[in-house]
Amino acid sequence: MKTKTPSLAAYRKQYNTMKSLGAAMLACNAVLVIDGYEDLYMLLQNFQRPISSHHDPADVDLARGLQAHAAGTRKTNFESQWTFIETESGAISRFADDLVNIHDGVIPLVRIYDGFVDDGDTIKGEREYELIDCAITFADGGGEIDAASRSQILQVQAACRYNYFGDASKLGSTGTDVFADTLNSALSALGGLTPTFSSNDVTIFG
Repeated sequence: MKTKTPSLAAYRKQYNTMKSLGAAMLACNAVLVIDGYEDLYMLLQNFQRPISSHHDPADVDLARGLQAHAAGTRKTNFESQWTFIETESGAISRFADDLVNIHDGVIPLVRIYDGFVDDGDTIKGEREYELIDCAITFADGGGEIDAASRSQILQVQAACRYNYFGDASKLGSTGTDVFADTLNSALSALGGLTPTFSSNDVTIFG
């Protein structure tokens, strides 16, 4: 029996198209950095990378039995599961204590980086995701102890609820400043004014 497959020319065309979209990303090619506990990124084994999304679409029932749907609102609140590796020095246990006694269960900012900058020596990436007001809850118990487990690391599970507003929401960060662009557009439309002088975060238009 002969199996029909695409030609080699078709495969080459598809391969070149794939290369133009970028190489496939490895699942390990990202780090999660907790603000104030930057070194713990080495011990975070599993987590979910955020992505912009909508809530479920809403059903719309119209006259004469016509059915349709409308897109849901943009989703800003998410939930993620994290897996920490505990150390003999109790690094994760100390973080859990700080979370309860110092931060009241909420870390204001967590960053996720994926991709590498230069040789990957610095904790930065080609893309940055900001997780805001992360409410972290550890599962009951600080990891399962097993006297027969002589070749397995001790893992600690945690759940995290956080807000994520996508890349376009980073006002005043490196790159596009939404407020400045809006102001410049408004001034140009009204009087053709342009920024002529800037000092100490104050811009003079004329």
